[in-house]
Amino acid sequence: METMTTFDQFKATLAAQYRVLFETPEYAYAKSRRTPEELAHKMTSGLAAGTANKDGEGIRKTCKLLGIPYTYRALRDYFN
Repeated sequence: METMTTFDQFKATLAAQYRVLFETPEYAYAKSRRTPEELAHKMTSGLAAGTANKDGEGIRKTCKLLGIPYTYRALRDYFN
């Protein structure tokens, strides 16, 4: 069995969070533009590259579930 990379683990967890959040009015616009998996890939890639904003309920909840402190430094360390 192949082990998931930290990138893939974060992306999968974030996609699961977005699936729930996409059912709320606050995420209606995001839902109209992308699937949860597409948005999770975009955001995870951006966080890994240092080009995405971490502020958002999906990322906050993902960090909590994975035990990652909610800081840019902790995210960079997690991906590396």
